[in-house]
Amino acid sequence: MTAKPIIRLHLFFATENDRAVILRQGPSRQFRMILWHRDTDTFEDGQWIKNKVYVERCALSPDGQHFLYFILDGKWNSDAMGSYSVLSKPPYWTALSLFRQGDTWTGHSLFIDNTHYFAWGGHDIIGRDKGLSRVTFGEPSKGCSTGIRLMTGGRAPLDRKVTKRVLADPRPTSMGEIYDRLSEPQTDALDRYDSQGGKLYRRKGMELELIRDFTEMEFEPIRAPYDWRPETPDRETAPWHPLNGDT
Repeated sequence: MTAKPIIRLHLFFATENDRAVILRQGPSRQFRMILWHRDTDTFEDGQWIKNKVYVERCALSPDGQHFLYFILDGKWNSDAMGSYSVLSKPPYWTALSLFRQGDTWTGHSLFIDNTHYFAWGGHDIIGRDKGLSRVTFGEPSKGCSTGIRLMTGGRAPLDRKVTKRVLADPRPTSMGEIYDRLSEPQTDALDRYDSQGGKLYRRKGMELELIRDFTEMEFEPIRAPYDWRPETPDRETAPWHPLNGDT
């Protein structure tokens, strides 16, 4: 008798609205991304992926429109460097931006606000993050008191609330301190929900109210509506993508 895989749910909450992302994991290297509208408890069951996702290095944008994740695909050759920071649009894994890294020592990406994000890795090999800007961290200086800059070197025009958080006392003096400050949870939504054995619950005092059971889902290939690649690509001429054959 084959044992059933352990199912886990990993929850990520938008801070500006009632959108949330659920990563349904099980078996261990098989994930499905699900968009949850908490105001109506409705769900958009999205794309699957068969790779190792580092859930502790994922982030949802404040408006819930974009998702950052870190993935290891295990392919080490001239085209693939094994690990990547990826920007996608929930509930899909298909990359809008893709940053090769090649190791798993780092990879903690985050959203500064809805239009600026930080991602580890090299240059973007997809380049479809229209309306968004990748940023880098450096020492604060005259004209850039936060130290958060665009990749071109100019000051990132941040939301006023974000700037206030970054510059709150004590003033950060390093990239690590800025990252820690911006990674602090800005919503108490996690305290209102629970997940056990692949089931999502709402907390009602000391009781748990079942919202949805995700345990019986099975892998199915799903194409992201924004996927620009041919549906039947010519392997000899189509641009390589690390998620080929895995979504």
